[in-house]
Amino acid sequence: MLKLKPPHGWNAVGWELVIVVVGVLLALLAQQWVSERDDRAKMKQSRDSIRSEIGNHYAWSVEWRVVEPCMLAQIDSLQDRVMKSGDRLDPAPVYTETNGHYVLRMPSKEYVSSAWQAAQADGVSADFDPAFRFELSSHYEQARLLAEHGERNGIDYRRLLVLSRPIPLDPSVRYSILQTLAELRGRVEFIDILSGQIIDHVQRLKMVPPQGFAVHEVERYGTYQFCKTRNLPLRSFKDAMQAVPN
Repeated sequence: MLKLKPPHGWNAVGWELVIVVVGVLLALLAQQWVSERDDRAKMKQSRDSIRSEIGNHYAWSVEWRVVEPCMLAQIDSLQDRVMKSGDRLDPAPVYTETNGHYVLRMPSKEYVSSAWQAAQADGVSADFDPAFRFELSSHYEQARLLAEHGERNGIDYRRLLVLSRPIPLDPSVRYSILQTLAELRGRVEFIDILSGQIIDHVQRLKMVPPQGFAVHEVERYGTYQFCKTRNLPLRSFKDAMQAVPN
C-alpha cells in the first residue's frame, strides 16, 4: 500500500476527502436548520392556538362572574316561589329562545382544550419552559373542572323546567325542588371562584386578551342580554376581571 501512488498525488486525494466531508457537514447543517425552523414554526403555531383557546376561557370566566348576581337572583326567586306556593305550585314563567325553553337563564360553555391536547400529542409542550408548562397544565385542569360543573348545571337546567307546571306540592316534592335549587346555588358560587382562578392563571400566563375582546364577547352572550333586559343585578366588568388567587 505504501508503494501506491494516486494519479494526481496524495494531495489531490486529500482535497477530495475534504470536499466530501465539508459537503456532508453542510448538508447536515442545512437539514438541522430546516428541522429547527419547522420546530419553531410548529411551536409558534401551537402557542397561538393555545392563546386563542385560553382567550375564550378568559371571556367565558368573565361572563360567569358578571352574571353571577343575576343567576343567584333568579334562583332566590324560584326558591321563594316554591316556598310561597300552597298545595299546588304557582308556575314559573317560561322563557323561549331559538335553542329551547327555560325558567332559569345561565351560561353554558364547554371549556374545550383541543389546542393543549394537540400540543401534548405533537410533543411540542415538552419544549415549553417548565414554569410555563406547569401553569398551562394547572389552567387546563381548572378548565376541566368548570366543564364538569357545567354539565351538572345542564342537568338541573332541564330538570327545573318542571317549575313551569302547576304540579302538586307535597312535602317531599317541595323538599326535592328546594334541594336542587340549593345545590345549584352552591355550584354557581363555586364556579364563580373557579372562574376567578381561571382569570388568575391567564394573567400569570401573560395571555390576557385585549379588554375590549372580553367585554364584546360577554355583551353578545344570551345570559348577559337576558339579565340586562330584565334589570337583574350584574357585577361590573372591572370587578369581574379581578383575579381570585389560586
